[in-house]
Amino acid sequence: MKVDSIIREMALRFPKIRSGLDVGFMDPEVSEQFRRVRGGVWMTVDKADELPYDDAQFDVVVANGEVVSQVLAREANRVLRPEGCLFFTVSEKTGKQHGYTPAEIYKMVREGFDIIALKRPKWWCFGLCGRTITVCARKKAWREHKGFIRGGSLPFTPFRSRS
Repeated sequence: MKVDSIIREMALRFPKIRSGLDVGFMDPEVSEQFRRVRGGVWMTVDKADELPYDDAQFDVVVANGEVVSQVLAREANRVLRPEGCLFFTVSEKTGKQHGYTPAEIYKMVREGFDIIALKRPKWWCFGLCGRTITVCARKKAWREHKGFIRGGSLPFTPFRSRS
């Protein structure tokens, strides 16, 4: 199941979760599974248009693959703490199958996240769980890190126009 691969990846990256947010999971059992297995305080949101939480509230955001988009990536970046991670599993695009390629996933999350894990199931499991990609993306630290600031400005920022 897709949730199991996310839980395994979270266990590798976050031994202790204080607060988490799951987005787009309609089944309440999935949210309860995150609470039971990973601990901490978990909130649930049905859609990802605009998350109704303040900035830097959560250690992790877990998204259902059906709601993954650039809007979700931007909102997840806003509500995550500086070292927070976004986890999701999407279908892999192969031939006529709908889904995402690794390049499309990178384009979707590149402005606010660094992808630290992109995992596919073992080849012998394709028939059982389909062709899926589980993604762990860590929030980029350079936006919050005060140690990079010298003389009141960042030495490099992709948003500054070059003259």
